[in-house]
Amino acid sequence: MSKQKKIAIIGAGASGLLSSILLSEQGFDVTIFEKNNKVGKKLLATGNGRCNVTNKNISLKNFYSNSNISLIKNNISDFSYNDCKELFNRLGVEFKVVPSGRAYPLSLTSSSIVDILEYEALKHGVKIELNSEIIDLKYNNERFTLNKNIHFDKLVVATGSIAMPKLGSSESGYQFAKQFKHSIIKPVASLVQLVSSNKHLDVVAGVKIEAVIDKTRGDFLFTKYGVSGSLILDISRKVSKDLQTQKTVRLSVDTMPDFSMETLTNMLSKRLEYLKDKELHLWLDGIMNKKLAKYIILNSNIPSHIKYAKFLSQQDILKIVKTIKNLQFTITDTKGFETCEVCAGGIELSEINLETMESKHQKNLYFIGEVIDIDGDCGGYNLHWAWSSSNTLALNMR
Repeated sequence: MSKQKKIAIIGAGASGLLSSILLSEQGFDVTIFEKNNKVGKKLLATGNGRCNVTNKNISLKNFYSNSNISLIKNNISDFSYNDCKELFNRLGVEFKVVPSGRAYPLSLTSSSIVDILEYEALKHGVKIELNSEIIDLKYNNERFTLNKNIHFDKLVVATGSIAMPKLGSSESGYQFAKQFKHSIIKPVASLVQLVSSNKHLDVVAGVKIEAVIDKTRGDFLFTKYGVSGSLILDISRKVSKDLQTQKTVRLSVDTMPDFSMETLTNMLSKRLEYLKDKELHLWLDGIMNKKLAKYIILNSNIPSHIKYAKFLSQQDILKIVKTIKNLQFTITDTKGFETCEVCAGGIELSEINLETMESKHQKNLYFIGEVIDIDGDCGGYNLHWAWSSSNTLALNMR
């Protein structure tokens, strides 16, 4: 491959950096244009600063699209967890895998990933132009012209989505795609906290439990504005979609999933025998967080004059058990693009040749990463798509 074939990559995030390395290894002359003053700003923030690189349990079922998700089956199968691990080992990153399957750099710092990717790119001769926003793009005479005077043979759009604009994200990738007649699925916030109109949330704010919603289990965090935690992030895609067509969404939360209603009923009934003189929230203290106990009582429709456990009827106990197992939340909104980790939506999947990542509308134009209408579960899956699509691109670039 001749160095004379010049490739421009717009965006120095996860997919932009990795693809630049893989393409330069094949002999392409690669330049990355990044509008921020440093590379990988969003990558630095992922995994709470630890960078959840991938997941040991990579499967097609962890990815979503408004199109037929099976279209990316080969992209995922051709770049498995072991392939990802081998690649990053070669670059100098060792993985630490936690029981859930999430893989982090052994250093547990996202800067390790960013620094290594930047180092490898520069080592392979990639030119990284910082503070370089592309505001004008043209295609003439089989060449792309960026900002009216920079010419390239091929163009890779790796701009990401509009999630977390404070880290420099924007709609630029969607606009470039539209310029070449691509359809854009309107993005909605995914992997995002949810806003609730429930009363008394200040009573329980800050409490974190393990809970279940619609058979999905994970960490559930009560906040003053609503709910958060890994469980909420996992279901937020569907909630965001539902909120597009309805004003509110109802969630039913099992706050004690390891106990059946019958077991809880027997447990609480027995507690009446020797804890009957305790106030209601103290009567529940010892089986759940005391703040949560207050919130459960407030939401159980127990008559306000009942202050002590000894005055509870069997019907009251059943009300409390039902609230514990089916705590209701009215969701009115998400926290939006400002805080979401990814977006659901983007460039229409069927308009991209997924064997090469090349546009079906424009020769020598490629799209990779989150700018495409692909998003994944919380747990390293979205970054794996960035790596996977970069791998597909590099293997098939001619």
